[in-house]
Amino acid sequence: MIPQEFLRTVATEHGVSNTELTVLSMALDGKSILAIATQLEITPEAVRKRLGEVYKKFRIGGAGPGKLAKLQQILISLYQKGSIQVNLSKTIQEDNAEILTQPCQDWGEAPDVSIFYGREEELTKLEQWIVSDTANATLRDRCRLVALLGMVGIGKTALSVKLGQKLQEHFDYVIWRSLRHPLLLEDLLGDILPILSPKRNLELGNSEDRISQILEICKTSRCLIILDNLETILRSGDFAGHYEEKYKEYSELLRRIGEEPHQSCLIVTSVEKPREVAFQEGESLPVRSWQVAGLNEADAGEILKAKGLSDSTKWGMLIKLYRGNPLALKIVSTTIQEVFCGSVVQFLKQRPTLVLRDMRNLIEEEFERLSELEKEITNWLAISDHPVSLKELQTNMWISESELKLFEALESLGRRSLIEKSIAGFTLPPVVMEYVKNLLVEQSAEEIIQAMKTGDFKRMEIIKHYCWTLEEEDKTQKEGESLSMMQQILEVLRKIIRNPRSLREQLNNVLSEISKNSPLEIGYATDNLEAIIKELSSN
Repeated sequence: MIPQEFLRTVATEHGVSNTELTVLSMALDGKSILAIATQLEITPEAVRKRLGEVYKKFRIGGAGPGKLAKLQQILISLYQKGSIQVNLSKTIQEDNAEILTQPCQDWGEAPDVSIFYGREEELTKLEQWIVSDTANATLRDRCRLVALLGMVGIGKTALSVKLGQKLQEHFDYVIWRSLRHPLLLEDLLGDILPILSPKRNLELGNSEDRISQILEICKTSRCLIILDNLETILRSGDFAGHYEEKYKEYSELLRRIGEEPHQSCLIVTSVEKPREVAFQEGESLPVRSWQVAGLNEADAGEILKAKGLSDSTKWGMLIKLYRGNPLALKIVSTTIQEVFCGSVVQFLKQRPTLVLRDMRNLIEEEFERLSELEKEITNWLAISDHPVSLKELQTNMWISESELKLFEALESLGRRSLIEKSIAGFTLPPVVMEYVKNLLVEQSAEEIIQAMKTGDFKRMEIIKHYCWTLEEEDKTQKEGESLSMMQQILEVLRKIIRNPRSLREQLNNVLSEISKNSPLEIGYATDNLEAIIKELSSN
């Protein structure tokens, strides 16, 4: 048997947290994963995760139950050799003590941020929000709830970890958790509460009881809790900020954390703004949100430098195209290095698509979350290719929507960080614009091909709904500029039907059949097909 005092000392020296030590002790006593999970009121997956962290800290590799046996042998060997001096006064409080003498930190699966670019001003501002008082005595920062928001890949996760490290000395407890694999609130709080109250025999109860217990601890101790990837518990196919049914209790957690007085802080990261934050936030209020922007040119340039790219005078153009998005720059830098021998000039000269496969997958995940009205708006913004006002959207959209509905949808897209706003109107960031255009080109070409094959014109939804000539009217063509969307559709059709005469005949047949229907059923289909036939004839 290994004395508990000795085990605690060894665990402390290896950076093992209290929650991890509890699971380890029970495992060494011979309890199964399921038995441990049941006793601690957590999931079996959470038990495996904590044991996995212990094995990492003791540098034990491999897989299966052999890792626990190996760790047990190491501990017994250390104890028998007496290689570690136990000093209880430095490592633990008495058994009946409620908290440790040292701040308790549990970083979960937080990524390594030892390499971190820029954002000094952001870190300073956020630190002021959370731990500092302003010069104005009537305006106290000490925010209780802070949301870090931004589009996928912008660096929210890394910023949250760096911020937590910067603030850790101000808090008794620091806990970082990822919701990439979403947890029920009951399970999440069942994991966090024992960390915040390691010596208390908690009767956890339901989610409402656990929220109340969290709030009580947040009043008596300074706790910093960081929840990453909150968007995973929000509902798809609806406007931004609504929760999936089984995760709706998170709404109560955020509401109470923001409303009730305490001395702690909850930081969440998300691609879309939770409604509780939107309703409670304000410049002088204890709930605030920070829109995480792309890196500036100097800091983003460090990423390109680390990737070994050449043509540094053109880096600014590349950074502007991708809006300083760190992940996007890393993805495109890899392609430039592997395909263009590191030459940014050659990449830009070839004018390849801005949305490479890995990036497309990331944007696709976000677009699947949009409501139908939001998707329709992004399609129109992509086709217009210039800032569009609310009135222009109403005029162009085939299906009429009230101004209020459009405003709500635009507001929701803004909360998702998917549109850019200016006095001139609304538009899409370049990478998002390119993604939507590519998608529309693929879908439109497929609809036309299917109509040629089957004679079924009722499925030509994209061709009916959107006007391709709008882009041509609004856009002044510039030398070397990429093809318009209509020209791109024609290029796809040409690759499938190589004979220009045959392609023209089939397009005319489709146009002839569509023209037999009522204008209400046709929409923009006739105009679009006539424009494609005209473009084909001119070439």
